[in-house]
Amino acid sequence: MNRKLIILVVFITVVGIWLLDDPSQSTQSTLIPQPVQPFSAELDARYGELSALERRYIRPARTGRIIKLNNGQNLTSLLGNQGISQRQVALLAMAAEPIIDLGQLQTGVNIEISHPQPGQHRVRLAREYGELVQATYKEGSWHVELLHVPTEQLAEEHDLVIHNSLYQDADQNGIPNGVINSSVMALSHFVDFQRQVQPGDIMEVRFERSEVTSFKSLFNHLQNPLLLTYLRFTNSGEDYRLIRYKGAFYFPDGRLAQSFLLKTPLNGARLSSYYGNRHHPVLGYDRMHKGIDFSAPIGTPIMAAGRGVVKRASRYGSFGNAVVIDHGDGYETLYAHLNDFASGLKPGDHVKQGDVIGYLGKTGLSAGRHLHYEVHHHGRAINPLDIKAPAQARLQGAALDGFKQQLAQLKSMDSQLASLSP
Repeated sequence: MNRKLIILVVFITVVGIWLLDDPSQSTQSTLIPQPVQPFSAELDARYGELSALERRYIRPARTGRIIKLNNGQNLTSLLGNQGISQRQVALLAMAAEPIIDLGQLQTGVNIEISHPQPGQHRVRLAREYGELVQATYKEGSWHVELLHVPTEQLAEEHDLVIHNSLYQDADQNGIPNGVINSSVMALSHFVDFQRQVQPGDIMEVRFERSEVTSFKSLFNHLQNPLLLTYLRFTNSGEDYRLIRYKGAFYFPDGRLAQSFLLKTPLNGARLSSYYGNRHHPVLGYDRMHKGIDFSAPIGTPIMAAGRGVVKRASRYGSFGNAVVIDHGDGYETLYAHLNDFASGLKPGDHVKQGDVIGYLGKTGLSAGRHLHYEVHHHGRAINPLDIKAPAQARLQGAALDGFKQQLAQLKSMDSQLASLSP
């Protein structure tokens, strides 16, 4: 073989072996850049200026992982499986205490775990709808903050004809329970929902639903805030139309749609005993029944029938656990046989109409679970169902102008509202 040719073959062989042994010259490394970690503060600062595509090949993406707190689990074991030590979890609970009690988390809550840098941890979870707790562990301590996630308002409208019961038919028509509760509350000034609702009655509702625009999976276990904006209820020939304006409901003519006291201070109950003389089921003889009774499951929330000051929230003889509210002008209401009181409720507390004051039970001289509800005027018991709404206040001036504008917007959305005019 020619000497020069032999030398050329040997040279090519050596170069080929060198290329194969040197990873920096491999074909794979030139086609798929390998991720590397920045090794200096200067490079770390420049990293933030790179494009998303460049960052992909310089630093591996660290996206959060969503985990769920299941029944029987605790936060220590849950986070321990994600590389967070027991000591770090204990420090987290103490640091978060001013914002959230991590020992009382609701089963089903979603928690996002991420590790922005080696030795660092980030924990995110929802406190209330739209409120995000973010805790970051760095250099041996946690920094906890409460963030507000932007929300958007989504409008919905539904109507239904009552065939069985208001709540059952509403559920079958996709109307949230909270919207029906708000509707009942608004109409309870004028409609006795225990006696007057009949098959064939018609209800129409419009409401806004808040929806977070990010971190949606962290809010899945929470109820979206709902705001009832318009309500129509046709009942026994009466046609009630209520429009929410500045936190209260008004009739289309600008009158405030609110009376002094609610006829029914709880939702979803059955009127089981009326005002007047009756045969007492426990005592066994006839006597005056100074209130009305509502039958419902134990634990049903009881609401204040009107604005006032709590006069009593304690054991009260045969009434069992009872609440008495002074509404002024000589009016008082009594709520008896409660299973329990609202947390922290005590004499002297100011309550608003619709505030929860306790929960239905069967304490005291009671044959079964129910709420006994009385209304007194200057010390004399009166029938709660006979209370007439006083003359309602009416919007005037600039407030009436603003209400008219809102009413015009409703009309533009639905031609059926064209007849509405303040």
